[in-house]
Amino acid sequence: MVDPAQLTFDIVANTVSLLLPAGLWAVLFLLAWEHTPFAESIGFGRWAFWLLLPGSLFASFALFPIAPVSYDWVAVSFAGAIFPLLVGALAFGRAAPPRRRSLSRFLAFLAIESALLLVLVLPVSQPIVDALATGGISTSAAQILLVALATIVLSAVALGVFLRGTGGPAEEGAHDSSRVIGFTLALTGAVLASTFAASVAIPGVGIVEQFPWYLLPPIGAGLLAAALAGRIFPGREGFALPIAYFGSTFGVLLGADLLRQPPLYGTGPAGLYTIGGAGVLDLVYISGLLAFAAAYVGHLLAGRRYEPVPPVAPLALPTPIGLLGQSFRAGVRGKTADSVTAADLASREAAAQAHRLLDLSAAPTDQPWQGLPVPGWVIADQANLTHAALAGPTDPREGFRAWLTARWLVLLGRELGVRRFASIGSRAAAFLLDLGIVVLPAVVVWTAITLNTPGNLDDLLGNIGFNAAIYGFVALAFLYLVLSETIVGTSPGKRLCGLAVRDRRMQPPGLPASLVRNVSLLPILTVTALGGALAVAFAFKVSTLGTLTVAGIALPAGLLAFATVIAFLVGGVGLLGALGALVIAVTAERQRVGDLWAGTWVVRASPRLPPSTPADPSVVPAPPGPGRTS
Repeated sequence: MVDPAQLTFDIVANTVSLLLPAGLWAVLFLLAWEHTPFAESIGFGRWAFWLLLPGSLFASFALFPIAPVSYDWVAVSFAGAIFPLLVGALAFGRAAPPRRRSLSRFLAFLAIESALLLVLVLPVSQPIVDALATGGISTSAAQILLVALATIVLSAVALGVFLRGTGGPAEEGAHDSSRVIGFTLALTGAVLASTFAASVAIPGVGIVEQFPWYLLPPIGAGLLAAALAGRIFPGREGFALPIAYFGSTFGVLLGADLLRQPPLYGTGPAGLYTIGGAGVLDLVYISGLLAFAAAYVGHLLAGRRYEPVPPVAPLALPTPIGLLGQSFRAGVRGKTADSVTAADLASREAAAQAHRLLDLSAAPTDQPWQGLPVPGWVIADQANLTHAALAGPTDPREGFRAWLTARWLVLLGRELGVRRFASIGSRAAAFLLDLGIVVLPAVVVWTAITLNTPGNLDDLLGNIGFNAAIYGFVALAFLYLVLSETIVGTSPGKRLCGLAVRDRRMQPPGLPASLVRNVSLLPILTVTALGGALAVAFAFKVSTLGTLTVAGIALPAGLLAFATVIAFLVGGVGLLGALGALVIAVTAERQRVGDLWAGTWVVRASPRLPPSTPADPSVVPAPPGPGRTS
C-alpha cells in the first residue's frame, strides 16, 4: 500500500534536489550581472559564474587521482570539489589579505584539525567510542558525539589563537585578517560537525545525506555569517557571502568526504572513490552555493547596499563593441545624452585598445587617436563626438549621428588592432602541438597499464588504474594549459608558434582568467582521453575479441573496433575544433568561447604595424562626411 505522506515527501525531495542547482546558479548570475562592481569586489564576479556553471559541467570527466588505498583509488573531481574550493580560496584572499599568508594559516590549522578528527573515526579510536557508547547510546551516535566535542574544542582554540590581541571589536573601516580567519575556522567547524552527524557512508554507493538535513548546515552558516557580518567585517559586510561559501564548502568536504570516506575502502569490489564525484549535484558543490545564497538573503534582509567592498577590485575593461551596444540601447530608450556619452567612450576605448595592441604609448586624453596610423579626419570626428557628449544633447537625431560616428571609429580601431590577433591556422597549430605534448606521455602510461593487465578487454576496461589514468589525463592536460598560461602567459605550443595569451590590458592572464578560458577545452580533452585510451586498449587486446564477418570476409573484431575509435577520436576533436574555429571567425576580436568568458586574447608576440603614418593633430581634417558629426 502506498503511503501518501511518504510519496509526497519523496516527490518534494526529488524536486528540490533537481531544481536546487538551477536556483543557486540564478542567484550567482543575478549578483554577477546586476551588481557587477559589488560581486567583483567580494571575489564572485562573472568569472566565478563561468567556472562554477559551464566549467563544472564541462569538467565532469576531469578527476585528479591522488593515491591508491587498499585496492581502491582516491581521486578529486574538478567539477564537484576543485573548482568550488578554488573559487572560495580566491574570494577568501580578498576578505583576509594578504591572501597567501591568510590562506596558509587557515589551511595549516585546518590540516591539523582534520588529522586529529580523522584519527577519531579510524579503528584506533574504537575504545574511546565504546566507552562513550553507554546508557543506550549507539556506537554511531557515540562517534558523532566524539567528533562534535573535538570540533567544539578545536574551534574554541582557533578563536582564541586568531582573536588574541585584536583588542575587541574592530574599529569602523579597519580590516582584521586574524578575526576573519578565526571566524571562518569556527564556521567551518560548525558545518563539519553537523554534516558528519547527518551523513552516512554506504559501501558501493558512497556518502549520502538525506533531505532535508543536508540543507540545514549551509543555510545556517550563511545566515549566521550575514547576522555577524557587522561585528566580524565592520564596514565590509559583503564579505559575509564569500566567507559563508568558503566555510561551508570546506566544512562539507571534511565532515562528509574526509571523515566518512574510510569505511568505504576495501569493501566490495575495487572502486574509484571520488571526492566531489557527483559534480554539480555533489554536496561539496551544492553546499557552498547554498550558504552563499543564504548569506545573500541575509544581506537583503539586513537592508545592506551593494556598494563595492574595499579594497575595490579593478573591473574588466569595457569592450568598444559593448559600449557601442550601450549607446544604441540608450538611444532606443530615448536617453540621448547617455547614448552620446556611451558612443564617445566606445570610440575612445577603441583608440586605447589599438594603442595597446600595437604596443604604442598611451595617447593624451584629449587626443585618443594621436600616434595611430589614421587619417586626420578621425581626430576631428573624435573631437566633435567628445564635444557633443559634454554638451548633453536631447535631439534624437544628434544621438543617432553620434552613434554612427562612434561605429565607424570603433570599426577603424578594430581594423588597426586585428593584425595583432592570432589567425585561426596559427591557433590550431599551437593547440595541436600542446595536445601532442600531453598525449604522448599519456599513451605511454595507457600502454604500460594495458600490457601489465592480464585477461581480456573486459578485464582491462574494469581495471581501476586504467580508468584513473583516463580521468587523470583530462585533469593533467587542463592543468598543463592553465599553469603555463598563468605563469608565463603562454603555453609551449603557443610559444613555438609565436603566440601569447593576454588580457585586455595586454598583461598575462591571472589564475581566474586562465581557468575560465581553458574550461571550454575540457570537452576536447575528454574526447581525446576516451578515444586515445580505448584505441590503445583495442590495439593491444585485439586478439581477445575474435573475428567478425563482413560481406563474407572474416575480419578481426579488434581491428574494426580500433578503426571505429580512431574515427571517433579524429571526428570528435575535429568537430569541436571546427566549432571553436567558427566562433573565432565570427567574433570581432578573434576570440573563442573561453576567451569571451575570460576577456582574453590570443595575440602574436609582436605587432604588425599597418603601412601608414601616424595621424598628426596639426593636419587640417577633411570636411565632415556621411556618418560623421558636424
